[in-house]
Amino acid sequence: MGKARRGIRHSLILMVTLPTVILSIFVLLFGAMMFYHFYCQSIRDELAATTNMMVECLDLTVRGDYKYEDGRLLKGDLNITDSTMLYRVREKSHIDTTIFWGDTRVITTVEDEDGISAAGTKAEQTVGDVVLATGQDYFSDKVGVNGTKYIGYYKALKNDDNSVVGMVFAGKRRSTVYHKILRILSWFLGFSVVAVFVAVLCTRRYSAGVLTDINSINHFLQTISEGTLGEILDERIRKRKDELGDIGIYADKMRSNLQKLVEMDALTSLYNRRSGNHMMAALVEQKAVYTAVMCDIDFFKRINDTFGHAAGDQVLIEVSAAIRNSVGEEGFASRWGGEEFLAIYCLDLTEARERVEALQQSIRDLVVNYGGTDIQVTMTFGVTESTPAESYEKVVKRADEKLYVGKNGGRDQIVI
Repeated sequence: MGKARRGIRHSLILMVTLPTVILSIFVLLFGAMMFYHFYCQSIRDELAATTNMMVECLDLTVRGDYKYEDGRLLKGDLNITDSTMLYRVREKSHIDTTIFWGDTRVITTVEDEDGISAAGTKAEQTVGDVVLATGQDYFSDKVGVNGTKYIGYYKALKNDDNSVVGMVFAGKRRSTVYHKILRILSWFLGFSVVAVFVAVLCTRRYSAGVLTDINSINHFLQTISEGTLGEILDERIRKRKDELGDIGIYADKMRSNLQKLVEMDALTSLYNRRSGNHMMAALVEQKAVYTAVMCDIDFFKRINDTFGHAAGDQVLIEVSAAIRNSVGEEGFASRWGGEEFLAIYCLDLTEARERVEALQQSIRDLVVNYGGTDIQVTMTFGVTESTPAESYEKVVKRADEKLYVGKNGGRDQIVI
């Protein structure tokens, strides 16, 4: 009886061990291929999102067609031959990026083993035949870049007339991907029979969770690429301690940075007019009462004509800082146009008036030093309080009318 029991036990161990070993080999062989395909698809989505984000960022922040003159890549009249954004992408996501003029690399983070940049080299003929000739996107898991194999994604760079003038590339080195796959396979090899068996049982559930998170990230990036910057990524994804968590964090950071580029005035770091309108519309929806202050730098054209536009820009920057400090946490400020600003105080008229009077004095006391010359300015203010549910357009118009009363009445004054 004892021998029989030992035989059954041994048989059961063999029956469990043999399938587990076979399953382990199957997972290692077929799992490696499946994981590579799955991971490539994940990388493809990541790279596609990166190229889309780069193109969207350029189109949203800079107006005009692309040109290449005297070794410089221009968009409109602005020189964009700056690799800072590309190196930030590589620093955060380990993705190499390139901007092409035609099939030639103009700006790139791709370097050879000696650290020599690939700028000036050309893309593979196959890539040009697809992207430059047809304007279609191109993806490959074995594209050659400066003698190194990449998993890469190319997107056409187009002017307003839809003509293709270049490409944007994002890619990861295949060696990096292979290293990650090898590390995962090594982890599988170290598993015990019980751990492998449990892993097999949990595979379906785990895969379902991963696919759900990938779809969530894909949807998040798609909404951003379509211009919807208010989308919120699920906090659960950002708390993941794996590559998907990293992708989620970087995608959210890209959304935040792009939102700043779209919503903020680049020179003054105040909200732009578009954002100011949206924020006032939100106050109207909340039926909040606020005080609107339209203000304008007096004789600003004289500053530009006398000291130059660079001096005028410095004045705008320092005046904007004073307005931002005045508003503080009780509202917001936006650059309305040129030297005109709109400050919104979520305060009643009496409290807001005290803030504006203090702001007026701080502007009078402000001394802007530019090129060894001290520049002083004054401002005129039009102040009005909203009524519940009143359209913000009416409030702004009323404040603007008061501003012009002040401008016509001698400037450097507050009109309420």
